[in-house]
Amino acid sequence: MFDYFIALDGNGLNGFEGHAGVARLRADPDADRYDVDVRFFDGLAGGHATQINAEGTVGFLGNLSQSLLFYDPRTLEEIRRFSTLRFVSPEVLYQSQTHVVWVGERDFIAVLGPDFYRFRLDDLEHPERLGPHRVTLPHALKRSPSGRYLFYGAMDHDRHGYANQAGIFDLETGEARVVELPATVWHLGVHPTRDVFYAPSQRCLPQGGEFGEYVIPYFKNYLFEIDGPSATVLRHAAIAKELPGFLTSDVVVTDTEVLYNVCASGMVARIDLETLSKVAWIDERSGPLGELLHLRTGLCNLAESLARANLPDAVHLFVKSLRITGGRLLDGSYGLQRSPCGRYVLSAHRGRNEVIVYRYPSFEVVKRVRFPSIRRFFPAHVGRLGDPRLGFHHTALSTATC
Repeated sequence: MFDYFIALDGNGLNGFEGHAGVARLRADPDADRYDVDVRFFDGLAGGHATQINAEGTVGFLGNLSQSLLFYDPRTLEEIRRFSTLRFVSPEVLYQSQTHVVWVGERDFIAVLGPDFYRFRLDDLEHPERLGPHRVTLPHALKRSPSGRYLFYGAMDHDRHGYANQAGIFDLETGEARVVELPATVWHLGVHPTRDVFYAPSQRCLPQGGEFGEYVIPYFKNYLFEIDGPSATVLRHAAIAKELPGFLTSDVVVTDTEVLYNVCASGMVARIDLETLSKVAWIDERSGPLGELLHLRTGLCNLAESLARANLPDAVHLFVKSLRITGGRLLDGSYGLQRSPCGRYVLSAHRGRNEVIVYRYPSFEVVKRVRFPSIRRFFPAHVGRLGDPRLGFHHTALSTATC
């Protein structure tokens, strides 16, 4: 048995501005038992990612509200929240503490402006500066298996343009190194035993020079294998634009392959570690009947997509988006984790508001766990015909919380 935590950002296409909450799926696939619990936090927006400490006593909900939000992962009750605006104001609307790394039961590392800081939950007012990160804007943040390095992706920036880089911070020396890349990466996964990480490209086009409501460019994508100690790209795979490799979220690395969400294309990508060249796809897209059953969600996605761009001047972008999604209106999965026993993979499908439990490595569907409508939590703001999605985003898995 284990707990699968999902950060929630509400029923919109732009997760930067929506609600903020956490869903927990307590799962025992062998016994076919699944229990769902959901909690939204008032006064907070843009729920994005969640990290659970190793002891299972504290959860962090990363968000786009410049706030540190801590909750009890066993009850989902709020423990504490803390504004980081006392330290730094964001340069762009999507700059915030979306990801952290736990380095102790009540100690964690987060980003404030240009630097990494070590925080203590019992004394949030006095963080310890560790050193500069040296990238545009750090996003996903992971610690290497040895514990020596922090690995992180970097977001494109309204003032600095495309990031096209990843960062490595040495916790022993306090020095950061930047790995230059031909495409931006936000998210990454770490090898189970080696200080190596894998980062798929996250390619975005700004509108009017701003990335806050980006559109998806119809370019080739990448998966980079990056070595921590040498800060070099060891290998990479290039994925043709005709293949469904657009937008990413969680990245899982096993002994034999890299798995990651391909959100806009409705797929899960599988790339072998031996050659880093064999690309396979798990198709999670809905057929015509599925699109019809989730018509409210599809229409809301369509309306928000049309609201993002001036269609008379950007018909080509809309056509490219349809090609990227395979003509589907539903968004795909945003959360991906492998069970501790290694025999299951869980995928949080945003568009269908359900978690798909796969048997691994066959990817046979074992269970589809439905989640409640967001209307249960916001009945005054979501009508009966409104978009029912909770807004699945990044996920975390823990056995210590059960």
